[in-house]
Amino acid sequence: MRRPILLCLLLGLPPALGWLAWPWLAPPKPGEQEVVTVFVEDPWRSNTALNVWQARPGSLLIFQGRDSSQVVNDYHLSHRHLLPPDSTRLLRLKPGCDTVEQLTALTRLLERFSDGGRVTLVTSQAHLPRSLAIARITLASRGWRVDGQIAPTGDNRPEAPWRTLRDQVRSQLWRATGWSGGPVPATCP
Repeated sequence: MRRPILLCLLLGLPPALGWLAWPWLAPPKPGEQEVVTVFVEDPWRSNTALNVWQARPGSLLIFQGRDSSQVVNDYHLSHRHLLPPDSTRLLRLKPGCDTVEQLTALTRLLERFSDGGRVTLVTSQAHLPRSLAIARITLASRGWRVDGQIAPTGDNRPEAPWRTLRDQVRSQLWRATGWSGGPVPATCP
């Protein structure tokens, strides 16, 4: 009785490991879309995102964050006269209460209108490694190239290493089931 179980485990292990490793093995799609995205919970990050976006003509800028954060971000940018007059290449993506949910929402959005390209995440130095770890699972598994840009910000609280591991597990759960482990429906505080 143990032999069939062992045989099943041995035969199933390589495909399972391959599926888990796919985000790091997936070849990038040939798409040329440039996307710059920023988490607007700290509006100072948006200054850097705007600079990166303006240096990449034709790129798309996506402000990510809940309604209240978007309002504060817009206020910050408009009072500093930083909002571009042409906002046709600027989107506001509001779903998601945390980084995993925001990046899965971004992945869903980008799958609808582009065949791949490069996504640049703009966030604080402390938040960037965890954000990249999540994006390399959610976006890279779909063929997007992912990189990051550090934004000077007042929020540089160190990230706990366990949060990165937790969010990588949640991202793999999302790949497998479409659910990121967050509350359904998402109710942000």
